[in-house]
Amino acid sequence: MAKFFYENVAAAAGFSGESFDIAQGPANTGIIDVLMSAGTASALTGDAPHVLVSTGALGAANALSIAGMESETAGEGGAALRGRFFYLSVQNTDISTNNITVSATSTINGLATLVIDHVGDYLFHHIAAGVWRVNTLATPAQSFATLVRIPFTTGDWGGVNTYTITQAAHGLTAHNSYIIQVINTDLSPVEQVDVEMQFAASGNITLRKAPRAADFNGIAIIAGTLD
Repeated sequence: MAKFFYENVAAAAGFSGESFDIAQGPANTGIIDVLMSAGTASALTGDAPHVLVSTGALGAANALSIAGMESETAGEGGAALRGRFFYLSVQNTDISTNNITVSATSTINGLATLVIDHVGDYLFHHIAAGVWRVNTLATPAQSFATLVRIPFTTGDWGGVNTYTITQAAHGLTAHNSYIIQVINTDLSPVEQVDVEMQFAASGNITLRKAPRAADFNGIAIIAGTLD
């Protein structure tokens, strides 16, 4: 079975009203798995999670629409989510024969659709009304560690604008590099924020925010690489 794994960050952080639809997948909180219907069109909504991982065998081609991610849910302002992005890791065993075709309202990388036909990691970035750009990081499945979710509090910054996530805390093998997404859960709706990152050979990851930025509660989503 092909499955999508979702990290509904806002809901997991205690915010209400967050939901999403993938084929007939139910709305839920935390990390859940939903069977991806092979050969059936799927869709992401404005409240979709930030991290998606597709694994297993698709069994047939699938169409995935991200048009619903292009604006906020009614009642939340309805503003176009320029700058929104999400991370999709495709690790399906039969992706070379059963592709995932991703479509938006307008274009993706200047084309009507993006056809995913190999194992890899994809960063989608919404730059204008209906227009998306995608960076593709092709890696074999065995080069990615399991995604982990590390909640942190304002106190973890220690008043010195840095927060170190130790290797013992994230539990991944000590790598030379990581893919990290930092979410500020004090904002409503929650947002990804930019911080400086420093990786140590020990596997420790140090995050550094701007000195004038207030300490914040949040979530760090981490995947390790084997390079």
